[in-house]
Amino acid sequence: MKVKINGGEYDYVPNKKHRNKTPKASQWRISQSLEIASFSQSIGEGWLDGNYSWGLHQVSGSCQYLGVDRDHITRVFIARFEAKATPAVWHGYPVNYAFERPPESVTKNWLSSGALAAAKVRKIIQGKRCSL
Repeated sequence: MKVKINGGEYDYVPNKKHRNKTPKASQWRISQSLEIASFSQSIGEGWLDGNYSWGLHQVSGSCQYLGVDRDHITRVFIARFEAKATPAVWHGYPVNYAFERPPESVTKNWLSSGALAAAKVRKIIQGKRCSL
């Protein structure tokens, strides 16, 4: 599907394995429309690093859990979106930052924009447990 963000157009294809209880695949717990909203925000806010963008699920300005890790139990609040094909076709999935950590440039952006508090950003950077 085509997603328009800040005057640009992006191809985004949700990956079914992150919604159909595939073993060892993280799972979204938010609707597909909210998944796409998280992707749109990640691009629009510049939460990018190469062919990856990093998203959050925010409700009324507050970060909320968006899915579960590969064990299908551990709740997570960060998503990673990637475009590996040429031309770029994006897809995303929930991630556990203890194993797939966003780059510091993105976490600093989250901090400066107020998306996440300083204590949470420090824990993410260090890979330490942090809850919402």
